[in-house]
Amino acid sequence: MQAIAVCHGSEQSSRPDETGISPEISLHPVPKELVHRSKSLDVLPVGWRLLTNDRYLISVEWPGDHPFYTTVNGNPAANLVAETVRQCGLLLAHAAYQAPLGHHFVMWDLAYTRERVGPAVTAGSRRIEVEAVCSDLRFRGPRLAAMTCEMTLRADGRTVARGGGRFDIVSPAVYRRLRGPQLASVVRPAVQPDPVTPALVGRTRPIDVVLAPAASGPTVTALAATAATAPCGRWQLRADFGHPTIFDHDNDHFPGMALVEAAFQAANAVVAPGRYHWSSTEVAFLGYVEFGSPCWIEARTGSRTGSRIGSRSGPMDATRPTAVEITGHQDGRPVFTALLEGTSAHG
Repeated sequence: MQAIAVCHGSEQSSRPDETGISPEISLHPVPKELVHRSKSLDVLPVGWRLLTNDRYLISVEWPGDHPFYTTVNGNPAANLVAETVRQCGLLLAHAAYQAPLGHHFVMWDLAYTRERVGPAVTAGSRRIEVEAVCSDLRFRGPRLAAMTCEMTLRADGRTVARGGGRFDIVSPAVYRRLRGPQLASVVRPAVQPDPVTPALVGRTRPIDVVLAPAASGPTVTALAATAATAPCGRWQLRADFGHPTIFDHDNDHFPGMALVEAAFQAANAVVAPGRYHWSSTEVAFLGYVEFGSPCWIEARTGSRTGSRIGSRSGPMDATRPTAVEITGHQDGRPVFTALLEGTSAHG
């Protein structure tokens, strides 16, 4: 699969007149089916319209009291930005380019940066304006087969995040060929390993925790206590299949949302929850994560130098940007990678 998309750099605060967006044109409504959600509570876009060729405006409402997309240190959770990018891409593929409902989306990568937004944006329900540009459009006959979306998220004219990703769209018949025998033998395990303590990964509810202690290998505490080694850890991917947001519809594999959440939780575990504001995220999806065998999540920290992890030894310094590299492996093969960059949450 493709490499990680280049993460977008920060942008200076944008004035409303810089966007060229008129607020006077009405928006098309967003049925929940267009963003692959079964409950209205989980639908983030509330309207969309065309601006110019392949450029769109999407109005998004960030919930102030969602049980899964919680506020951290006064800022919207990092996973809320990821889900906003995902849902806006799905919406445009279906509504603007007529990708049929029932077709399958294969996400290759996701990358974004975000700013600290302050209390004005985090109070109650938050209206976000997303300007999306679609490119690298590929069609199979009349139907959309692949697309890249680049997005700028603004609140009251100020840029709060920039990001994007690329995905393919395949018909049910192609998906059946792609997945082969896995579809015929999909069985969700009746019992999942117990989760780690929610507070360890920045969560309050056990149902939200997607990491379990590794059955073998060094523990987080043992690795972090080694003076010559930067903090790192290893866990087993797990999930509560009754989770109303992560598993709101049937899946034949762990959804990408679960993998992104695993990356955030692993990063929190190695640096202590709430210590860092995760300002930059890059994720590459390398393969499907099946239900039938363990998926191992590993994380290691270091100082960010360019686009790579820097020094991986010595104590961490909360005053400088820190990166956490997360990898997922199943049956000896890599299935996803993530790179998160953060700065001190109180700096």
